Amino acid sequence: MSVKINVRSPYFVRVTDPSLASVVLRLYVWEGLPGATTTAKYTFQKEAIGSDTFVVFEFADYVRDFIETEYNDYSTNAVWVKWDYQIYDSAGSTVGTLVTSSAYIALDGYGYFEEGVQPELSRQLLQSNTSIYYLDGQDIVFPVFAEDNSTITINTDAPASMNWEDVTDFWEDYDGTWGDGTSVINWTDNNHTDQKIKYIKITGTEALGFNDYAVITSGVGGPTTTIYLNKVCEPRYSPVEVIFYNKFGAMQSLWFFKRSNTTLNIESETFKRNIMDFTSSPMYNTAKHQMKSFNVNGVESLSLNTGYLPESFNEVIKQLLLSEEIWASTGGQVLPVVVKTESLTYKTSVNDKLINYTIEFDYAFDKINNIR
Repeated sequence: MSVKINVRSPYFVRVTDPSLASVVLRLYVWEGLPGATTTAKYTFQKEAIGSDTFVVFEFADYVRDFIETEYNDYSTNAVWVKWDYQIYDSAGSTVGTLVTSSAYIALDGYGYFEEGVQPELSRQLLQSNTSIYYLDGQDIVFPVFAEDNSTITINTDAPASMNWEDVTDFWEDYDGTWGDGTSVINWTDNNHTDQKIKYIKITGTEALGFNDYAVITSGVGGPTTTIYLNKVCEPRYSPVEVIFYNKFGAMQSLWFFKRSNTTLNIESETFKRNIMDFTSSPMYNTAKHQMKSFNVNGVESLSLNTGYLPESFNEVIKQLLLSEEIWASTGGQVLPVVVKTESLTYKTSVNDKLINYTIEFDYAFDKINNIR
């Protein structure tokens, strides 16, 4: 079982020896199986400071360079990371032999300050909320860490009308091999990086009841997590699904069920031009612009309301605002957005009674296509 590290937070390697004057460390990052690389991506050299007999390396950002996502096209959910280092004394001679680490599995997650240095986080459900609110008839997708052999079962009264399976990509389409709701999903780890995060996808959700749930069990008789599936029927508004990378380094879906507004914010430049015509007697055309606009473009903004949620979703909203990659599904398209809301007041049932969040986004592109 590999150790899981989260590279949106720093990761430190401390090297110490009584004779240490400097250290050369080589960093390996790759996709595939644990033993699939022999070529170092980076080489670092550090010297001890003063009388110190240790040096510290931090390389999380270098690992992040190899984790990429293009929605509905390609994603690198995880990469393998290992390193080796050689210690040198003040005369430049080697001290001991080359030291090689084990292979670690790196995800694009992060820990909070109060969680300390490099917490591993969940090895089961890769999202903080165990209650999922979904739009009636729309797919349910949630991420799990697939290394520790697990089984998932679903409790529902109408299993034959729905299908579900684990997929390697959040957006993978339904295919005919998926099982109905009576199927038990289980997997064994093949140690490939593209299998470390699985997305459990449930289709045909109109057949689900209002109190159905799924249960994840790690190993044989291991710990369990119950995921409650809460159906929402919204007859008035057009709900919007937002997909974002959460603190565990996995894509997560969050529905905004209530009112949404779209606005267009324009940016332009102007200059004052001479429209006089001296060809004959001095005159000018009153239909011409003396004040001329140029470089006109705009960015659309989206204001969304969650609808009423339990207090536990404060954590989900926090992770949404801290996410670096977000998409919104509107009008049949999934488009990139960035969070415009820059502050969050956590809501509680005591203070706020009913908890609804309004979040504003900007579409992550100019309205007039200017890609060159």
